[in-house]
Amino acid sequence: MFYRVTLQRERALRADRIEDVNAGFAGGKDVTAFVTSLRELP
Repeated sequence: MFYRVTLQRERALRADRIEDVNAGFAGGKDVTAFVTSLRELP
């Protein structure tokens, strides 16, 4: 269980970084879908 929580946190941090990098860009459906998939449970 602890591993799963750690993995969730790492994926959420990755999603946050992607959103930060793409803040100045249009992003689009692909980026939104990728970020959503990172935030979902594995």
